[in-house]
Amino acid sequence: MKIQYIKGDLFATDIQHIVHGCNAQGVMGSGVAAIIRRDFPEAYQSYVQRHKNRGLQLGEIQIVPSNGKAIINAITQDKFGGPQRHANYEAIAVAMEQINDLFYTIPNARIAMPMIGAGLANGDWKVISAIIESELTAVQPVVYHLEDL
Repeated sequence: MKIQYIKGDLFATDIQHIVHGCNAQGVMGSGVAAIIRRDFPEAYQSYVQRHKNRGLQLGEIQIVPSNGKAIINAITQDKFGGPQRHANYEAIAVAMEQINDLFYTIPNARIAMPMIGAGLANGDWKVISAIIESELTAVQPVVYHLEDL
């Protein structure tokens, strides 16, 4: 489904489900993940607990209710930090496929997200947006951004 772009604050959305990209190391130290850690503590605590208990696998998702939203932690990169690219396109595709499956029977469903993998993870948004549009056929992806595209 074609991405709808909105210039504005992701966390001010009226959309119930917010998906963001996480690393597989159990750390939410910067970017959108740091805001999730601060403002949606249950989502962070669940993420850390899963990492501690069994580790986190690329492509897996975790849905956690927190502060009136459903936060979807999508494991879309293995590592974090440094100038190299950490966005994993295959993991993004697998996560989006799982999200699509969750919303398959819900008419007019929408999901809010940042430009997953294209910020600190240094992924190519043209590649990532094509993956999102290819995999999300049952749910409307709404991407929030702060700067002009």
